[in-house]
Amino acid sequence: MAFHEKARTMSKGRILLSLALIILLVSIFSIGVLAQKIGYINLTQVIASHPNSEKIIELEKELMTELQTRQAKLNQEGKGLEELELKKLEEEFNKEWDPVKQKIIAQRQALQAERNSDVLKAISVVGEEKQYQLIINREVPVFTGSEINEYPVVLYGGDNLTQDVIAVLGKIISGK
Repeated sequence: MAFHEKARTMSKGRILLSLALIILLVSIFSIGVLAQKIGYINLTQVIASHPNSEKIIELEKELMTELQTRQAKLNQEGKGLEELELKKLEEEFNKEWDPVKQKIIAQRQALQAERNSDVLKAISVVGEEKQYQLIINREVPVFTGSEINEYPVVLYGGDNLTQDVIAVLGKIISGK
């Protein structure tokens, strides 16, 4: 009998020790989870604050204006032409237009790449300086029929870091 009681006492002790260890581990893990900082930004607002955004819009307007001007010229010169002559005129138009279009598109892509790099750098700086483990975009574009709408991803919680990122972005740009 003494042996069974001793074994039972040791089993209870092991169970209590295991339980205490589990509670300790859960507590430590919970503290670690609570210590994580999550932030969010309005990426659309951050991108709009970059000066390249205005330059990109201007390039897109320039592209459309140039296309409309050339199209009007083509329409004017093409009046009364037969199909074969019109086709030849369109080919000339495209031959002249393609290099102009490619130049503007290349400029736009370079501005976008620079802007995206600056934005990502600013987000990283804010995340590191303020010790955030995660920074997410507050909204996500969703296609609804023929439109793109912004729907919130963050409904509650987290810290809004949009203005902090815009401030750092300004410093990055002025340092260039």
